[in-house]
Amino acid sequence: MGKNTTMLEALGGAAGCRRLSVEFYGRVGKDPILHPLFPGKSQKCAIEEFTAFLIQFLGGDEDQTQRRWWLSLHESHARFQIGPAERGAWLKHMRSTLEAIPLDDDTCEALRQFFEQSSAYVVDQTTANPKDHELATRWHEQHVLDKTIDAIAAGRDPEVLATVPRFASRPVVFVGLLVRMIKSGRADLIHFVTSAMEHDPALTTQCFAGKTLLHFAAGAGCLDVITVLLRLGTNPNIQDSDGHTPLYRVANECALETGPHIVQALVLAGADVNAGSGITKATALHMAARQGHLAVAKMLLDCGADVDVQDRKGTTPLQRAVNCRRHTIVALLEARGKPRLGG
Repeated sequence: MGKNTTMLEALGGAAGCRRLSVEFYGRVGKDPILHPLFPGKSQKCAIEEFTAFLIQFLGGDEDQTQRRWWLSLHESHARFQIGPAERGAWLKHMRSTLEAIPLDDDTCEALRQFFEQSSAYVVDQTTANPKDHELATRWHEQHVLDKTIDAIAAGRDPEVLATVPRFASRPVVFVGLLVRMIKSGRADLIHFVTSAMEHDPALTTQCFAGKTLLHFAAGAGCLDVITVLLRLGTNPNIQDSDGHTPLYRVANECALETGPHIVQALVLAGADVNAGSGITKATALHMAARQGHLAVAKMLLDCGADVDVQDRKGTTPLQRAVNCRRHTIVALLEARGKPRLGG
């Protein structure tokens, strides 16, 4: 690796990150210890997630990191049972991968040492200290990011407010942190989020994990953030990577008392109350019926939701409610009209 060459460049850019990930998980898929951790034939999700981590960690194009959901390494591995045997197998395949892809000796050794230390950190929080200067600097930032997310989860808000601003120059990471702050529901963190959006309106259209802040705030029932986003001109019909609108998200995810108010705010801002979204082309009313969100369903109807609307399979909201045994929703829909069961 040349003196002025970055680790990302030495690895071959985003394409090199993906090549490493594909090569690595091709080996993992055949390992009797690791394969059960990654069900499925292709390990596609794992490949995309690891590729996105490498690009993000090494300072690449953040628009290519949308497969990442977990910013924290600890959180991203919490669902796995990882012990010495799993770590040993993981490292064996990583060493073989680094030897198999075209890398110069210095880059290969730096990455090998980094993965040995970072994997120990994931297993038992051992402090990592990469020898490579660039990797050491980037690891320090990752460690701060992990600690910041831990602080959000633990309610250490002064610590959160002191550290989150340092990530403002990394839009996807910053928005990911804002999402966690929104989901906390805590006033000081919500105030930080709204102030950040006021200061930088570009955040209103920035995505994290394929969704905008409007989608996340709708699902979390955060009316304060919704109000500011709409005032700043955010499109109330904006779609996430799955083709869903914010109205779909509030109907599907929000069981809080703020849900109906968010529905009203979105519709008043121009949201299409009968928009079918995603693969199934379900409307918000379909999702409220499925989830049993009675107050949201009432507001959707008050705002003009069509009781007889059908999804791609021809199913109406009433049929969704019947299938999911949402008896209060069934009664509501029957009282509001004479929908046809099953369309």
